[in-house]
Amino acid sequence: MGTLESEITLDESKPLSFADISRIIKGRIRGCSILYVDLETIRGKYTVERLIGQHDCACILITATNNGGVQRHWTVLHKLKNRYYFFDSLALRWPMLDALIGDNRLTSFMKSIKAVPSTRKLQAHIKMIRTCGCWAAVRCAKYQLNYTQFVKWVTSNRHTTADRTVVQLCLIGLLT
Repeated sequence: MGTLESEITLDESKPLSFADISRIIKGRIRGCSILYVDLETIRGKYTVERLIGQHDCACILITATNNGGVQRHWTVLHKLKNRYYFFDSLALRWPMLDALIGDNRLTSFMKSIKAVPSTRKLQAHIKMIRTCGCWAAVRCAKYQLNYTQFVKWVTSNRHTTADRTVVQLCLIGLLT
């Protein structure tokens, strides 16, 4: 039997799937619908209908090339009071996101809908591939908070890192 500490220290070699994220937040968000979008499957122009539709949140899985390798990364697009927010736990700037993805369709779309991007890096490192899924789950769970409120809330526990906070929240979600 492992310890709580060992369970909180996630195996970063295995990313969270949309089913994992759904399991974590299922029944915890009233009145919120979440869409899963894998950008690898969308051909052509990105539109509101394709990326979020009538949903409150969309977990958007991007494929990035980093140091010659391919890596998947969870982000979240959500709508709050007729405004769109694009959450990336790494807070990658648009040019860096374009370079990692290899095209600018996503950032052009985000600019066209005037999505407010993340500005504070919350995830410690891009190589933490499981942690970004935890970030996506927690951001969807707290979609009703604007970006500033969310950052203040998720960083309010001064006794731990923000990454550790979201991992603990997801672990609790998987256990209950």
